[in-house]
Amino acid sequence: METPVKKHKPRILIGVTGSLDSTLLPNYLRIIKDHLDCELSVLMTPNATNFLKPESIALYVDRVISGERPQDWPTDKPGRLAAEHDLLLVLPATANTLAAVANGFSGNRLTTVILAATFPVLLFPVMGGPMLAKPAVQRNLAQLREDGYIIIEPVWRDHFDPLLERMHGHHSLPSPEQVLALLRERFPASGIQRLALTGAAA
Repeated sequence: METPVKKHKPRILIGVTGSLDSTLLPNYLRIIKDHLDCELSVLMTPNATNFLKPESIALYVDRVISGERPQDWPTDKPGRLAAEHDLLLVLPATANTLAAVANGFSGNRLTTVILAATFPVLLFPVMGGPMLAKPAVQRNLAQLREDGYIIIEPVWRDHFDPLLERMHGHHSLPSPEQVLALLRERFPASGIQRLALTGAAA
């Protein structure tokens, strides 16, 4: 008689790169943890820690990995991180990270995990309009799609730049609700209903 395989919660890893949009990450982490029964980890590049403190992110997730210290690799080496997760979202993904992955360059722990991953990897490009339009960036995106990575189209947002003294637009992350919907499509059996739907008192 075969021993039944014990199912585990979805193990989601979110890679964070150095971008102003990374400061929005707590909103995404909060909605994922509130509405999806999962194990949620965050892997921050060294540049990402210039925008966010790992200690603050730790308030929202089960685990935070940051830095590139060799002494951390026995527990946080890329191969182990890849083996311990079911899905990776790079949220946000800078042009630098996209170029590295498209060309097989493992310059930090996150890009090494991406290259070692045998599960779906969702990339969320974030950058200015002129940058995304550059042929080199478009070539990298085309290569990533051909290699099997899932590119999530960015959302155009306008804001006033006080230095330029004019409205300035850039390609940004989709809303937290849209990201949650993407995860629910992949893990339909792991949703958590809102308190209002369970009959609990408000």
